[in-house]
Amino acid sequence: MSKLLPLTALLLLLGAAGCNKPSLREQVANPRVGDVYVVQFQPPGTTEKRYFFYHVFRATPDSAYLHPASKDAATADADLSQPEFQPSANTMLYTKAQLAELLQEQAGDVNHAQLVQVRRAD
Repeated sequence: MSKLLPLTALLLLLGAAGCNKPSLREQVANPRVGDVYVVQFQPPGTTEKRYFFYHVFRATPDSAYLHPASKDAATADADLSQPEFQPSANTMLYTKAQLAELLQEQAGDVNHAQLVQVRRAD
């Protein structure tokens, strides 16, 4: 029994540490320069899931400016240092309300696009 106590205490500490990480909704509500938004989509006519990356390069109190990557990827954890996943020169402006809408698939969207992850350097 005494060996279980230290393991239990360690698990509780690890669990508590994970509670401090902001939720996806909180991260989207508070964009930071350097965030990378990972959007999952399904190309029409397939069941394949693909991922596209949007780099936050400017955040204001009510919006965020994004640079999309040049190419999509097969996985959400693609190496963003590769040239095709680096931010392009195209600029996209989203209000915070529009960013929040990305968290849910929109009716009629043939790509079934949805923001599924924020890659944030902490």
